[in-house]
Amino acid sequence: MKAQTEVVATGLEVPEGPAVLPDGRIAFVEQRRGRVSVLCDGVVDTISESPGSPNAVILGSDGCLYAAQNGGVVGAWHSLTPTQPAIERISLDGIVETLATEVAGVPLKAPNDLVFGRDGRLYFTDPSEGYDPENRSETNRLFAVGSTGGEVLIELEPSYTNGLAFLADGRLCWVESYWRTVCALQDGRRTVLATLPDGHIPDGLDVAEDGRLFIATVSSHGITVVSPTGEVLDHLYLDDRALPTNCCFDGSVLWVTDFTVGYENEHAIGRLWRVETDAVGRPQTPGQI
Repeated sequence: MKAQTEVVATGLEVPEGPAVLPDGRIAFVEQRRGRVSVLCDGVVDTISESPGSPNAVILGSDGCLYAAQNGGVVGAWHSLTPTQPAIERISLDGIVETLATEVAGVPLKAPNDLVFGRDGRLYFTDPSEGYDPENRSETNRLFAVGSTGGEVLIELEPSYTNGLAFLADGRLCWVESYWRTVCALQDGRRTVLATLPDGHIPDGLDVAEDGRLFIATVSSHGITVVSPTGEVLDHLYLDDRALPTNCCFDGSVLWVTDFTVGYENEHAIGRLWRVETDAVGRPQTPGQI
């Protein structure tokens, strides 16, 4: 499918995890800069700066952003000032608060992506390592944490658990980048919904009201669209140098962060895209911890 696309910001340092704020601004992280940024009227501004590399952000019911802080340990694009991996709460005036560095006695290794469930709890992936398909050495985990504590939902073989979301039927869904799989939690077990084509390495995702999954597939230069039953339906192409990392719906618009490794005139060329789709995003149910 040829989608209507527009680059709305460039010069970003490894952007990820976009989120729509109540006033319509778009928040996102810049991993290498160790900061949370915001787009307003075509201008990129800073919400917060701190050590480490926030990997994704979502909006909580308290009006704050919640960040998966990988600690600055993931990939050659990491922040130059590492910190302890954690879940963070970030006020829109830039105050960063560490909420958890372990869950149920298990230390966090590199939190990656996060989503609130209908129960108000925060769910997140922890691939427990930097992305390295050749050396897969650590257990991956899914966590859930709420105001009264947290739990390890499932432990997985090294598969690089990455983006996650809730399906239209309420099941928790995540992608595994090493295997190009889309999985769901069914009765406490991992169920494979789909295996994406060669060259479609999944990263972040969002789910439309009609149940379709829109998955940022890093090496496909676009967004892979998958049916609720696991059929690959479409591909929304961006351009030849795009390495999409994550996405979120804003009505029928899909905001997409794009890694785009490289520099032009000594400036990073990571980008934020606005993509018109034939879908509508599902209403979010933010919680807080």
